[in-house]
Amino acid sequence: MPMTWLTHEWATGGLSHEEYEERWRLHLAHRVEVLPRLSGGAERLVDGIDLHDGMVRSFEYLPRDMLTCRVLIGDMQVGYEFVELGYVDAELRLEPGSTIETLSLFDAETEIISDEVDVAAAGRFVHRVLLWPRGEYEVEFTSLTENREAATSADRFSRGLAGH
Repeated sequence: MPMTWLTHEWATGGLSHEEYEERWRLHLAHRVEVLPRLSGGAERLVDGIDLHDGMVRSFEYLPRDMLTCRVLIGDMQVGYEFVELGYVDAELRLEPGSTIETLSLFDAETEIISDEVDVAAAGRFVHRVLLWPRGEYEVEFTSLTENREAATSADRFSRGLAGH
């Protein structure tokens, strides 16, 4: 279940410059290779939704049914918005020994560093998410819904959080 290319080691300077660049190159090549095989909204995770530096505002999981994750994305240059991702037929996987609570999704310092998308068996997809300063999770799903809502820079600095 761990990240394949954009690992914590990759994100925190634990690799040489050459290793860092090679992982990034392999990740980009994988995105190009996998994009034509994604459907049901999963393709938006590769081509349309940038979660980098995103802040999770709600995370609601109904096992083997739905995971709904609301994330504040963007920056001062492009503007801010909330994106709500609904993973249909979701199976959430955490690192061994982790729980949703230990991911500290709602801590002020926790952000999404990177994410990876893959194709699983039987028409399912996988979305892996790396968090700062620690943690990662993976969602296997059959389709993805996406809803967006305008946000402001003030939303970036307030942590009006919903439950998990």
